[in-house]
Amino acid sequence: MPYSLDLIQKVINFVENVGTITKADHTFGIGRASIYIVISL
Repeated sequence: MPYSLDLIQKVINFVENVGTITKADHTFGIGRASIYIVISL
């Protein structure tokens, strides 16, 4: 499932400022694997 650019930016900012992918996973309802992929881009 593709995610909007706005959501991707929010997730990246969240991880950079709050610091954990697990919290971002629960907050935004996006799987951890998807978050790892987005961050690696």
